[in-house]
Amino acid sequence: GFDIRYDEGETGRLNVYATIEGVEGDGTVSPDAGRTLVFNGHTDTIPVGASTPPGRDGDWIVGRGTEDMKGGLVAMVHAAAALRKAGVQLEGTLSLTAVVGHETPVGKKEGPKRLIERLRSGDIAADGIIIVEGPRAIWAASLGSTIFHVTVSSDRGPIHTIKVPFEENPALWAGRLLTRLADLEREFGDAEAHPLCGRERINIGQLHGGDYFNRLPTEVRVTGTRRWTPGKTFNDIVAQLEQLCAQLAEESGLAFELDLEGNREPFETPASHPLVGALQGATEIVAGEPAGLIGMGLVGDANLYVNDGGVPTVYYGPAHETAHSDHERVRITDLEHCARVYALSAMQFCGVSE
Repeated sequence: GFDIRYDEGETGRLNVYATIEGVEGDGTVSPDAGRTLVFNGHTDTIPVGASTPPGRDGDWIVGRGTEDMKGGLVAMVHAAAALRKAGVQLEGTLSLTAVVGHETPVGKKEGPKRLIERLRSGDIAADGIIIVEGPRAIWAASLGSTIFHVTVSSDRGPIHTIKVPFEENPALWAGRLLTRLADLEREFGDAEAHPLCGRERINIGQLHGGDYFNRLPTEVRVTGTRRWTPGKTFNDIVAQLEQLCAQLAEESGLAFELDLEGNREPFETPASHPLVGALQGATEIVAGEPAGLIGMGLVGDANLYVNDGGVPTVYYGPAHETAHSDHERVRITDLEHCARVYALSAMQFCGVSE
């Protein structure tokens, strides 16, 4: 019975939107009567692993995507249905949005980017977004993140290593790059951390180079992740890594090439925002005390919705314990909790028409 729209964020894959228009006190439909709220989640799951077959085990729903994040999608739909069954008419418009293309590397954020186009054009109104995943806490801040690749290369070409001094070996200088990055990581540990999402981080996931034990590796590639706190920008991180590569290139006489991808700026929604207040009021009614505020080092769609879409965003979900594992599961009682919280949050944020 909702107003449903399908939106092709990627060829053959559809975002799904449901809209419940706001109503004035006299019953007139008016999307401008109160604040507008968007519930959001993604419909895709990670493309790897041999997950437990889907099913029910007592209070648990098990299987791929139950926690990440079809459970939250189910809860938000039940919240909207409960409001309708109870005859509650919101003053502001409520939208339910489900997007494709979230999980990398198969997903390229096509769905979230398409939704952002709708938000920026005003086609979907939003004074706030609640992403329906995460733990039962108000996740209001995340670090920024980028994947970096540094390629250390020599112009000598492949040759027996006995012909090349060790000081001119790209593998040695890739090691010195790792040492400098380790120094940087220690500096992050000594610096003051962000109160919600913690300190800046750097780590390495891949190291590639060479094709034979005594042949010069003409290229050695180091790949890792750099995460930074709200208050810094991607440009700050680029400048820092470029300076490090330039210093090592000068010291070594080798080429240091930097490439970056998957760039996401950090986000932080203030504790004073009405979105946070609505969730805290709702959780106090449902659970007896308001939910606390947290942050995470993880980067998600909120980083996009805040920075590219210009809409304050937080997360609140049923759980964040088994996501991406081969034994994903979520409690039915947690889904019920979230459905209640979502319905009450919509009432508090959008207002209720008398």
